[in-house]
Amino acid sequence: MQTIHLQSAWKKTIAEGDLNELKALLVVGKTERFIPYRQAFNHQGDLLVTVLIQNLSSVGDVWDTKLVAYVEEGKTIAECSFSIDTVPPNTSMPWTFIFPKDRFIQTPMKTGKLEER
Repeated sequence: MQTIHLQSAWKKTIAEGDLNELKALLVVGKTERFIPYRQAFNHQGDLLVTVLIQNLSSVGDVWDTKLVAYVEEGKTIAECSFSIDTVPPNTSMPWTFIFPKDRFIQTPMKTGKLEER
């Protein structure tokens, strides 16, 4: 069974209600790499996509630099490279990916998903 791993910054700031909602997303049998949670625009117009990153393997998932795309209806809206902490084995870790507005190919509708490239 997957457990949630929180980075220290998340441990300090996450509300109990949000943590409970994230735990509810951990449904047995979900094999998606990214389980969607929330999407929003910040005050600068950047797209924030919060997901649970799943590591279903028995080894740590190292994120030195990975290309991640935000895709709506099969069309790439934005791509960025991200470097984040290692996701421990058999865990899911909440993370917010920020896609700067100057990287948009077109304006997002906030109905998309993430894909690792």
